[in-house]
Amino acid sequence: MRFINPAKYIIGAILALAFLSSCNTNRYLAGEEYLLKGNTIKLQDKGNIDRKRALKYELSLLYKQKENSKFFFIPREWFYYKVSGPEDTTKFDRWQKRVIAEPPAIYDPALTQATVESMLYHLQYKGYFNAEVFSDIFTKPKQKKIFVTYYVKPNQQFTIDTVSFFSEDTTINRILQETAKSSFLKPGAGIDGKLYDRERDRISRYLRNHGYAYFYPNYISPLEADTTQKPKAAKLFLEVQLPPEDSLHRAYTVGDITVYMDYTPGKTDSLLYDSLANGILLRTPRPQFRIKPETILESIFLKEGALYRQRDYDQTNRQLSALGVFRFVRIKQEADPADPNKLDFRIELTQNKKIEVGMDFELNYASRSASGAGNLIGLTVGPSFRNRNLLKGAELMINDLSAGVEVNPSPSAIRDGRFWNTVDLRLQTDLYLPRFVDNLGIWRFLNRAHLGKQKLFVSDDFYRTMKENAATRFSASYNYLLILDFYEYNLFNGTFGFDFQRNSNQRVILNHIGIDYLVPITKEKFDTILALNDFLARSFGEQLFVSLLFRDLNYVYNARPNSRGNSSYMGLNLELSGAEIWSANSLYNVILNESEVFKLRLKEGKTVDFSQYVRARLDLRQFHQFTPKRSVAARLSVGIARPYGFTTDVPYVKQFFAGGPNSIRAWAPRGLGPGAYEDPLSLDRRNNTRL
Repeated sequence: MRFINPAKYIIGAILALAFLSSCNTNRYLAGEEYLLKGNTIKLQDKGNIDRKRALKYELSLLYKQKENSKFFFIPREWFYYKVSGPEDTTKFDRWQKRVIAEPPAIYDPALTQATVESMLYHLQYKGYFNAEVFSDIFTKPKQKKIFVTYYVKPNQQFTIDTVSFFSEDTTINRILQETAKSSFLKPGAGIDGKLYDRERDRISRYLRNHGYAYFYPNYISPLEADTTQKPKAAKLFLEVQLPPEDSLHRAYTVGDITVYMDYTPGKTDSLLYDSLANGILLRTPRPQFRIKPETILESIFLKEGALYRQRDYDQTNRQLSALGVFRFVRIKQEADPADPNKLDFRIELTQNKKIEVGMDFELNYASRSASGAGNLIGLTVGPSFRNRNLLKGAELMINDLSAGVEVNPSPSAIRDGRFWNTVDLRLQTDLYLPRFVDNLGIWRFLNRAHLGKQKLFVSDDFYRTMKENAATRFSASYNYLLILDFYEYNLFNGTFGFDFQRNSNQRVILNHIGIDYLVPITKEKFDTILALNDFLARSFGEQLFVSLLFRDLNYVYNARPNSRGNSSYMGLNLELSGAEIWSANSLYNVILNESEVFKLRLKEGKTVDFSQYVRARLDLRQFHQFTPKRSVAARLSVGIARPYGFTTDVPYVKQFFAGGPNSIRAWAPRGLGPGAYEDPLSLDRRNNTRL
């Protein structure tokens, strides 16, 4: 019998269709019309160019006309022509035109010239004042196609010789001279418009943080360059102009601050109760405060009589919004009628809902025939309760309950009494305080420790930012898990720590105190497995995890995409358990010359070991874009876990594993490890490392 492989015929048909389709677009073109089929940039004189690939990418973003893309090897303009007739009115035709089709990129020489001019302007913006750009076209008359090549010769980039700052406002001029050392325009650096933009932001930010509330970057004139003194170098001149309505820029101090605690737009201000605290007027529509005044005052960084600082304004807005009890936060400023050099502030706070109730449902289907469990149906119900102002100090309490089951609905499973496969119950309560609470004094000590003038651990800036932005978190949870015929366990957890959003890129979650108590109960089938695996048996028993000074640290750095779309991510997790217990135990043994191991002693002589281990994991991700259509993403995950002290094995629940929806999805969680197979060539047979 002769077997026919259909794959080659299908592929051949697709290629033939693509070829015929591309040819068929020619008949829609007028006599002098050509389709643009490609843009190319060729850099000449590359020796004078730094970061050639980046420059080429930037120029490629300036195309005023681009070729049509393809949909499964078929040019999209073909779909456009096919559904542009008056009779093409079906839903499928409209869908093709909206989703697949593209208007044909009919070559336009005016757009090519506009691209040349844009590239030339961009090169001059980057300091290539003698740059040359021209275009050339290659045509295929029979196929009605045109390819455009842009030849770019930047020539040498001009560098900065000197920079002079000037303003007719004598006070501003003095500030410019005093802060010139912080300028981004450094002698010897290549001239680049981005440096000028950064310099404008630097000057504006400095002035707005020193009283000049109404100073804007448009008061800074464009750079003037003198290129006649030195070859390929320029003397730069930067001037801060006067405001059009005044003879100088005014510095302001903070005047009266009024806070409307329960502001409703359109409501009159006449029927309000007034209270004065720390020089700030608090106005509320009722005698009692919904939110404690000290909570509001701690979030206001503007101080009456102090010099206006944009930093204080932004921090006030950020802190009041972060409380979570206000739906809208508006800060309005206006000149004091009695003193033109003072700014009065009106802070309007619109209340948010105090109570929020939610409900989540999840239904899933899992095929686990390989494990003998059969196909399973899972159902999870998760009610949640949120109180945004628990103790009238903007304390946030979050209660989450999750109840899930997995069942095997097959008749054989029901007949054998195996309908229920898994039961999972979780209860979590988190309490967030909108302030930094350092009752243990750890951070105060770390900040004060120094060697000479050098801080050893925590800088003043980091400590100040943490006190301003960190939220204190208390957390307690309970988890019950039952896997039929194998095991069940109860896990109790309590932690105390901080959640610290340092800036838009960095977040730190730190737990100082953590106590976990794991109580597993094994079944006969699982006991058989434990009897054959001493390591698993030692790591699966009843355990107590205790940390009193440091429990774990999660650090996340998520870089914003740069001008090319490149970005990076780093996630670091450090976990330490039992260090304090082990230290006290070791000290006790040294003093009394004993070899005792501390354990938690329960009724009937039962004891529970204190688990001692250290665990670290690093997750690195990089996204790199080469062209608008080509990019690559990479991820590296590295982890290591080690027991220490009186613990011989890392607890099973802290070992590394792979598989599951957030890992290698083709395997169930822990389906790839810790596993039963031991590689005789492996350096680590205990699942204590991960790569």
